[in-house]
Formats: sequence, structure tokens, C-alpha cells
Amino acid sequence: MSLRQHIKTAIRAWQRERKSAPKASYTRDEHDFQPGYLEIVERPPVPWARRTALALTLLLVIGLIWSIVGRLDIHANATGRLLVSSHSKIIQSLEAGEIQRIRVRDGQRVKAGEVLIDLNPIGVEAEWKELEAQLRYRQLERARLEALLTDAPLEEYQPPANISPSQAELAKAHLRSVWNEVLANLASIDGEMAVNRANQQARSDDIQSLERLSANIQTRLQARTALAEHKLLPKIELLEQEKERLELERSLSQQHADMAVLKAEYQSLVERRESFLAKTRREYYDKLNSVRSEIAVMKQQLIKVGEKQRLQRLRAPVDGVVQQLAVHTKGGVVQPAQQLMVIVPDDALLEADVMVLNKDIGFVHAGQSVEIKIDSFPYTRYGTISGKVGHVSKDAVKDEQLGLVFPTRIQLSRSTIAVEDQTIPLQAGMSTTAEIRTGQRRVIEYLLSPLQQYQSEALRER
Repeated sequence: MSLRQHIKTAIRAWQRERKSAPKASYTRDEHDFQPGYLEIVERPPVPWARRTALALTLLLVIGLIWSIVGRLDIHANATGRLLVSSHSKIIQSLEAGEIQRIRVRDGQRVKAGEVLIDLNPIGVEAEWKELEAQLRYRQLERARLEALLTDAPLEEYQPPANISPSQAELAKAHLRSVWNEVLANLASIDGEMAVNRANQQARSDDIQSLERLSANIQTRLQARTALAEHKLLPKIELLEQEKERLELERSLSQQHADMAVLKAEYQSLVERRESFLAKTRREYYDKLNSVRSEIAVMKQQLIKVGEKQRLQRLRAPVDGVVQQLAVHTKGGVVQPAQQLMVIVPDDALLEADVMVLNKDIGFVHAGQSVEIKIDSFPYTRYGTISGKVGHVSKDAVKDEQLGLVFPTRIQLSRSTIAVEDQTIPLQAGMSTTAEIRTGQRRVIEYLLSPLQQYQSEALRER
């Protein structure tokens, strides 16, 4: 027989049994008075027990199917705090100083450029005035040296515009004294040169006279020589005339030698005059370059002191709200780089700065959705704030409690939270817990993961 015929035979037998005469039905109490085996055989099953078993079986099947088909979100929890995206602006003092006036208070809204704190500027102002006085003196000296390098210093002298008339007159008197000294040295050399020229002229006149006398003696000597040859003149007179000629030639030679000495002395005086002028000019140029260098340095120092003077008035760098005001006493002393207050910018967006654990960092990346719980507002009552992962650090930092963690920035969808009938703005510094959605997992995998872990670790020898 085939399977189909067997099934048909079983169905016909069941139908005949149903049509057979029904058994006698008894009440519950009557069943209690039957013999034990008959009570067990003939008592009908309890309907609710069958339904309960069927319901439990159905629930188990549905649960199994759901555990296979259904999925749960995987979250990486990270704790941190809220902060301003563009960072709060820390107000500090550049140098140590005394507080002259405090113009703001905690929670006050300020505009960019508004004065927050005035520091005592006495020391800076004294330094400024001292530098200004030194700069004016150097500028006067520069004008004097520039004038001395011209041919007419007293006429070319131009004092700086920021100099008082009395200072300008004193500087001009100094210039006149220095120029007169230069002129005196030149006049001394020029005097020596004039004397030399006079001596040269005298020697030149003497030489001309001696040359004329020499020509006369030579003519007479020739005439006497002719007479002596004809024995018309004693030879002794001829010798006397020859002696006179020799003495005149010696005298003329001496005059030429003296003339050469005078010319050499004159050339030496000319060179000395030129050397004096060159040396004087070189000294003036050296001094002028030095003064110009000092002026440039002083101007830079003035800029630096001016900046220090400007920083004696601490101003707000941006529009925002004053927070964490650390000084409250007029006359108090502030130290360099001391934090005096914090300005929270108005247009800054809040972000959550959280620390992702090392075991979760492999699954966290930018763009993932996040649910943020604000510890100041219980999430069971006030809900959470959604957000997205904005930036994940590429390097870990050391945390005393959590070990190596990765700083991560989360962008908030809003910076307020509804409390009762009010909308409360969130504040920087509030602690948060971020649940970063890193993926999904089937329920059965979640239920079986402990067993898989035990299986992978079982039967292993340490």
C-alpha cells in the first residue's frame, strides 16, 4: 500500500470511532469517586492547561523567530562634557599689574571690543615717556649730523617737527659750535697754506733776480775772457769774475732747493686738509648710521610699549557672556598669563567632548548617530538630545581612571532642552553620556555570545 492509502485508512478509522456510541459522561465529583485508574483514563483533560501549553509553545516559537529575524542596536558609551565649538575665549594679562577698575560681572553680556578690566598704566606710561625723550634726542642728533654733511650746515639744518623751539635752538647752538670748530681747523690749515704760498712767491722772486744777475755776470765774464785772451786784462780780475759766477750759481741752486721744499710742504698741507675733511665726514657718517640704527630700535621699542599700554585695558575679543570671573578686588595684583575670566561666544555652537574607550574606538567613526544624555537633566524625564559624531582623534590620551581613551567631538542637533513649560539653554561644562550607535546585532547572537565565549575558552590549558 502507498502512503496515501495509509492516510485514507487512518482517517476512515478515526471517523468510525467518532460515530461510535459515546461514553457515559460523568461530573467532576463523580470522577473523584471512581477507582484511581478509571479516574485517570476517563477524566477529560483540563482545557486551560492545553491552551496554556499551546500558548507557551507559540510564544517560544515566536521568540525564536524574533531572535533570528530581529536586530538590536549596538551602542558605544562614552562620557564627557559640553563645550563651545569655537572654544571659549580666555582673558589673560600679558604682564603683572595692578587692577584699577573691573567693569564687568559674571553672566554679563559684552560686545566685541568692550573694556573688561583696566590695569594701572603708570609703569608703562613712564617707560613710554622715557623712550619718547630718548627718541627726540636721537632725532635731533640725526638732523645735526645730516646738516654737518652739507656745505652749509647752519642754513641746511632742519629740526624734527615734534621738537619744541627751545630744544631746536639748543641743538642749533650745538651745531654752530661743532661747525665753528671744523672751520677753525680748516682756517688753521688754510693759514699755513697761505704762508707757504707767500714763501714760494718770495723764493720765486729771488730766483728770478738771481737768474737775471747770473745772465749779467755771464755776459761780463765772456767780455773779460776776450780781453784776457788779448792780454788786455789781468788774469786775476778774470778769476774774480769767475768766482762771482760760481757763488751766484750756488745761491741760485739753494733757492731752487728751498722752492722744492716749500712745494712739498704745500702739497702736504693740501693732503692734510683733504684728510681732515674726509676723516670728519667719515666720523659724521658713522655717527649718523649709528643714530639711525638707534632710532629704528627705539621706534620698535615704542611700538612694543604702545602695545603693552594698549593691553593695560583688557577688551572682549568677541560678543559673548562673561563667565568664571576670577578677580573682584580693585587694587589687586594679577600675574602674567593669569586667567581673569572666560568669554563664551554668542554665536558658538555647543559640542560634546567625550572620551571613547579603547575597546570601542574601532567601531566609531564620523557621521554616526548619537543619543546624548545630559546628567543635569535625567533622560527618563526630560529625554535625550540627538547628534552626530563630528571628529574622532587619531591618537589616544591617558586618562587616570579610564586608561587610554580617544577624544571625540559630537555635534548636537540643538543646544536647548525642554523642562516643564520652559526651554532651558544648555551650558558649557555640563557632564554628558553619549550613546554612539555603531551598528546592529541579531538578538540570538546577543543571547548566544556568552555560550560562544565559554566554548572558545573551554578545554584550554593555561
